[in-house]
Amino acid sequence: MISYLKGKYIDRTDEGSIILNVNGIGFEVFVTAEVLGKSAFLNDDDIELFTYMQVKEDGMALFGFPTLDELSIFKKIISVSGIGPKGGMSILSVLNREQFIMAVIDEDSDRIAKAPGIGKKTAAKLVLELKDKFKLSDALSGSVSVADVAGPGTASNVDNSIMSDAIAALVALGYSSSESTKAVRAVQITEDMTVDKLLSLSLRNL
Repeated sequence: MISYLKGKYIDRTDEGSIILNVNGIGFEVFVTAEVLGKSAFLNDDDIELFTYMQVKEDGMALFGFPTLDELSIFKKIISVSGIGPKGGMSILSVLNREQFIMAVIDEDSDRIAKAPGIGKKTAAKLVLELKDKFKLSDALSGSVSVADVAGPGTASNVDNSIMSDAIAALVALGYSSSESTKAVRAVQITEDMTVDKLLSLSLRNL
C-alpha cells in the first residue's frame, strides 16, 4: 500500500493527475484543482503527498493530498455509498477541507452538488451520513493555523476554543455556521481578547 510520496513534478495530464519522479520512478497521482495550482510545480521544490490507493480489477490509482487532514476528509467522503474516489476528488476540487465541513454542518447539500458528477440526491445523502461526524471546531483545526483562520495580525497563541465559542454563540443566535465563521474570521484577534468581545466585534460583520 502506497501512503506517501515525495518527489519532483514532471508533468500533468488532462485527467486531473500529475506525474511525480520519486527516485527515478514515475508515479501518476490524481490531485485536487488546488494542488494543481501549487507554485511548487514551477520550481525544483519537492512535492509531498499523502496518498490513498484504489485497487480495482482493471488497475490501480493513486489520489494525493498535501496534508493528512485532507486525506482524512477524502476518506470520510468516499465512505458514503455511491461516492467513489473520483467523486471525492471532484467535491474537494470545488470545496476545500473547511468549506466542505461547513457545508455538511449547515446541511447545505446544494453547495456540495455543484461538484461535477455529484447530483443533488448524492449530495443530500452525503450530508445525511456525515453531519453527525463533524463539529464546528473541526473547521478550525487540522492543517489550518489559528493565524490563518482569524486573519492577519492575529496572535499565534490564540486559543481555538475562543473562536469556537464565538461561532457557536452566533449559530445559537440564528446565523448559519458558514456565516458565523466568516464573521469571526474577519476580526483581528488579540491575545487578551475575550469571547464576549470577539462576539461583539463579529456581530458587526453580519
